[in-house]
Amino acid sequence: MLRFGLIPLILLIGTAWFAWASYRRAAQAERALAELHAENRALLHEARALERAVAAAEQGLRTLSSHPSVPRDVAVTADLTLADVRRLVERKELDD
Repeated sequence: MLRFGLIPLILLIGTAWFAWASYRRAAQAERALAELHAENRALLHEARALERAVAAAEQGLRTLSSHPSVPRDVAVTADLTLADVRRLVERKELDD
């Protein structure tokens, strides 16, 4: 009698332990995923801010290089810098 009662009790305890361990792993995975999503949103926000800054810098350099009062060597430097910024941005996009 004890033998027939002990086996189901052990199976029940084992099943409960397995279920609890699975629940804990799922909860940990859910927390880790939430942290990753938060980091991803923060990185996307930072990338958009950098894109806006690069666009503003490009516009400023474009305005600087096309202004008639700017000496030619400064205008050429501004154009080269604009090309360098564009190349760096394109290379970053390709690396991702």
